[in-house]
Amino acid sequence: MTTIAAAGLILVSASASADTLDFSVLSPGTQGNTVLVLPQATITSLGADIFVGAASIDHEICALTSGFDCQADMKIDFATAVNGLKFVTSGWDAGDHVDVNVYDGAVLLGTVGKSTDGLVDLTAFSHVTSIYLDDSSTGSGFGYDHFIFAVPEPETYAMLLVGLGLLGFVARRKRAHSI
Repeated sequence: MTTIAAAGLILVSASASADTLDFSVLSPGTQGNTVLVLPQATITSLGADIFVGAASIDHEICALTSGFDCQADMKIDFATAVNGLKFVTSGWDAGDHVDVNVYDGAVLLGTVGKSTDGLVDLTAFSHVTSIYLDDSSTGSGFGYDHFIFAVPEPETYAMLLVGLGLLGFVARRKRAHSI
């Protein structure tokens, strides 16, 4: 019974709150800056500027080249590590391609390539601290929008530690009784 309770605590510890990156708070057009600081993330364009689409285009964001195409690389550093990350690419043109490099600190967790409009699902990666959008487009490049993710709540970590401690206690107790 104690093992079941400890396992239950670990499952409960998986709770997190959903969050989004909201570009609708920004004025549409070029931002006149290569760095944008939002409450949940800092976005850095490795190009000439950051562009935010109009409301009719869902407020997508892209990193502009000096030629005003959305082909520049962009980095998103999250304020806290996130899980369940998904976002959408839009504006695909023939020749567009982006590699999404997913990081936990300095550790590359993996890369997902995208050559069409649609969902980029990074839910297979946990504890994501940043993503690097490596754009190798020869078309007009991608816009990015609808970033959704889960931020683990602080009590999640406490519950996880309690659950793991209980599992260790149960295992030690069983070992002592079997001797």
